Amino acid sequence: MNRILAYLREPEENRPQGDYFVVAGLFGTFYVTAETARAVERALDRVLAGRWLVFRDLSGSRLRVLRAQVTGVYESTAEQRRRDRAFYRALHAESEIDPRPWEE
Repeated sequence: MNRILAYLREPEENRPQGDYFVVAGLFGTFYVTAETARAVERALDRVLAGRWLVFRDLSGSRLRVLRAQVTGVYESTAEQRRRDRAFYRALHAESEIDPRPWEE
């Protein structure tokens, strides 16, 4: 059974180590430097701007995405991710302590 689960599981994304920013949208998620994130934010803030945003991600890929499809630009530091993992572990532990009646 465990071998079957390994095949059914979604492969984990290869996320970069350290601190980076994330540009997310209907097109997917891209990891970028702080400088690139600031440039994307400036382009999004412009009233008169082109339809397309062009930037590079951490792996060096050149990206061209529709400006209207960007849903977020956010920071993701190693410390923030560590705190998120601790928070979700605590939530999981809490739910294990007080199971719902139908889960018994």
